Order: sequence, then structure tokens, then C-alpha cells
Amino acid sequence: MNTSRLMIVMGETKWTLAALHLACAMSRRDQAELLLLKMIPVRHPLLLGTPGGSLSFTPEDAQALANMAATAEDYSISLEVRHCQYANYWNAVADAAGQLGVTAVLIHIPPSPIPYWRDLRRRWLRRQLARQRQLLLTLDDLTPSLTWTPTITLPDDMATTLNPHP
Repeated sequence: MNTSRLMIVMGETKWTLAALHLACAMSRRDQAELLLLKMIPVRHPLLLGTPGGSLSFTPEDAQALANMAATAEDYSISLEVRHCQYANYWNAVADAAGQLGVTAVLIHIPPSPIPYWRDLRRRWLRRQLARQRQLLLTLDDLTPSLTWTPTITLPDDMATTLNPHP
């Protein structure tokens, strides 16, 4: 059995949490492996791969990763957490996807003040990942579609008791 491997690239917290919930649900249904990638910018390219390259990794980042891992654990899903230092964000995402052997990449491409820049980034990343035989999932409309609303399901006999009108 060939299992798929999904990589979620951490972005803004709200988007990442929504993407993680969706990926956990997909993982439970399809037996996919989940990987959460935290991108860490370096101050100079010579610091790549060194402890000095992780100076931008804050305690808040560590707490966010722990919260994401706890969310996956609530779904009974194992979540592999990785860090990736980068000098060029978009190239690093494509390289990390290739090195980690993922099937699909879930990433948030933020809006840009430059017209069409977001579309260019999406096309470029999709093309890079397609060369590696990987999918790009941007989930642009993720936030509105995953709003939580409380619901309750009543047994049939209780529902008829509460609703006396036939």
C-alpha cells in the first residue's frame, strides 16, 4: 500500500490550524502521513544549517508547534514536525518538499500589494512541485468554509417530544 504524505507549511496561525484540522480529517480517512514544516529565516546565507541559523526561532514558535502537535494528537494522528532554515522562502519550500518526499504541499500564499504577484508565486511553486511529481494545495478559501458551528443531534423520540406540531 502506497500511503500519501502531506506537508503543511506553517503560515499565519489561523490558517495553519484550519489546514491542520482538514489534513487530520483527510489523514484519518485516507491513512495519509502528516508533516508540519516550520520555515525559519536566516540572517545570512552562510548561517544555513548552523545553530546560528535558528536564531529567529522563538519560544512562541515552539509553543505554536506544540499546540499543533496536540491538535493532531486529538485526532489520533501522528504528526512529524520539521524545521527548515531558508534564505529564499519559495525555493526552500520546493526543496524541502523534494527532500522529504511528500505527495502534496499545503501552503498559504499571502496576498500581495503587487497585482498578479500572488498568482505568479502560485504558478511558479506549482510548476516546481510538478517537476518533482508533487501537488500544490493552497486552500485559498479555507477560512470561510471551516467555521465551527455548534450542533446537537437528538434521538427521534426526543425530537418529536420537543416538537409537538405534526
